[in-house]
Formats: sequence, structure tokens, C-alpha cells
Amino acid sequence: MSRLGKVFTYTILLIWTLVCLIPIYWVAITSFKSVENIDKPPGYFPFVDYIPSLDAWRFILFDQSESLVTRFLNSAVIGGAATVLTIVVSGMAIYGLTRFPPATRWTTIACAAVAAACALAGISVSGELLRGGLFAGAVASLILAVGLRRRGPAMSASTIIALMLATRILPPIILMIPLYMLAMVTGTRDTHAAMIFVYTAINVPVAVWLLLPVLGPRATEQEEAAQLDGASHFGIFFTILLPMVKAGVAAAGLIVFLMCWNEYLFAVYLTADHALTLPPWAVGQLSMKEAQVGGEAEEWAHLSAATILMMIPALIFSVFVQKHLGRSIVGR
Repeated sequence: MSRLGKVFTYTILLIWTLVCLIPIYWVAITSFKSVENIDKPPGYFPFVDYIPSLDAWRFILFDQSESLVTRFLNSAVIGGAATVLTIVVSGMAIYGLTRFPPATRWTTIACAAVAAACALAGISVSGELLRGGLFAGAVASLILAVGLRRRGPAMSASTIIALMLATRILPPIILMIPLYMLAMVTGTRDTHAAMIFVYTAINVPVAVWLLLPVLGPRATEQEEAAQLDGASHFGIFFTILLPMVKAGVAAAGLIVFLMCWNEYLFAVYLTADHALTLPPWAVGQLSMKEAQVGGEAEEWAHLSAATILMMIPALIFSVFVQKHLGRSIVGR
């Protein structure tokens, strides 16, 4: 590329960087403004156009009537636990599908699907007789699935992975209704465990898609050598395979964490207060702000501080993963 081409390219990149960063900068400086400074004409530079104030940060972090810290901890715990569980489950699924000959039969999948449909229908109906019949059908389908586990055509690993990815085609709202009913019946609505398992279930297909090229389609030489030495498959997976591909696993973990951190739909229906995360809390605060006529200017400072606080974990995680990826590339 010529020098003129490089100058043009870097100029475009610089302009685009400013377009992306200026809104974040504006929210950040607003979080350090007092009510008087927000009501005045815009000030762009702290200590030049206005004197910074920590009133908004003091309110959202230490005020007893504010619940932001609790929502922040809920998002961190649920997102972190769901990310770790998703990566482990997805990695083990890929390991099993690519290192062993597939033994899953189409007949087993069909019977399991019928059992799941009967169980979900049994939860939703009100008649005791009909509910009992549906649950009995679910149990019978499961027994039939076990009996037919060695009969019928086998599914290939690529077919199983394609079916897993196909579940992401469904609009999330379709999954929301049965999940909400299941949480209400089992009494797990507004619990951390329910949110962790839901986030894990919806993100496993994405993690499988991301980790499949990372873990590879077949066993490596190191894995085969470990098997000859008598190592277990769990030991090979956790002590040999994952450390070899930790850069790719870290990148996939970052994407999964961001998806969990920013998720709104499932959180707004499956939580109320105890396990409420940041996205539905922030939307609720904005809704109340819009409903106010001539609302206080200090609310904009509070919301700006909350927005910056929501960004911090994702930024820290991104920097950590970027450094990890950089070290892996240099090491190669």
C-alpha cells in the first residue's frame, strides 16, 4: 500500500474511532457533572468548562435507597457462572462428538422430543386427569427412547451440531413462554440458579459453533499419547486439550460473557427483584425518567454513571482477553 493509501486508511479509522468514542466520552463526563452544570450549556472538558462532581457516583454506589450495586453483582455472578458453565459444557460436547463415533439414533431423538412435548403440555394444562395422562406419556416416551437407543439410523456428529445451531433460529420470545411457565411451576423464578442454567442453555449452541474450529475435528497427537499412558478423558480434556487452545477458549468466553451481560428478554421475565440484572433495571430507570414531566437533571447524571459502571466489566474482560490473545500469538 502506498503512503497516500495508508494516510487515507488511518484517517478513516481515526474518524470512525472518534464517532464510536465520543458518545461514550459524553456519557462519562455527564456522570461527573452536578445538576447546575447539566442545566447549563454543554461543557466538554472537566476543570476547563466545569468543576467535576462525584455526587452521581456517590449516589449510585453508596445511597441506601439505590439498588444498582445489587444488580451489578447479580449480572456479574450470573454472567460469569453462565460463561464458565457454557464453555465447559460446549467443550465437552465437541470433545465427545469429535473424539468418539456418534451413537445417537434418530429414534431416540424423536422419543425424547415427544417426551419433552408431553411434559411441557402437562405443566400448562389444568385438568388432573389430562395432566396425569401427559406425564405418563412423557415417562413412556423416555422408556421407549432408552429401549431404542441401539436401534435405527445413527446421527452423524455434523448433523447433531447442525441441529444444535438450528435452535438459535427460533425467536427468543417463543422460548420465553415455556421457560416462564416452567420457572413458575418449579418455583425457580427470580433465582440465580435459574438464570445461570437458562443463559447456559441458550448460549451452548453459539459456544459450540465458536469452539468447534478451536478444539479441532479429531484427536491431536498429545491426546493420543495421553490415552496410551492411561489418562482419562476428563483429564485429557481439562489438563491437555484446554490449555493447548486457551487463546481460542478465552475469545469464545468473551463473546459468551458479553451475550450474558447484555441479555434483556429472559432477565425481564424470569426475574423480579432478587436476581434482577442490570439491563432490565436500566430500562426500568429510563422508563421512569421518560414518564417524568420536567424530571430532575440529576437523574441524567445518575443514569450516566450507571451506564459507565455497566461498561467496566466488559472492558476489563476484553482487555484481559486481548492481552491473552496477544501473548499466544507472540508465543507462536
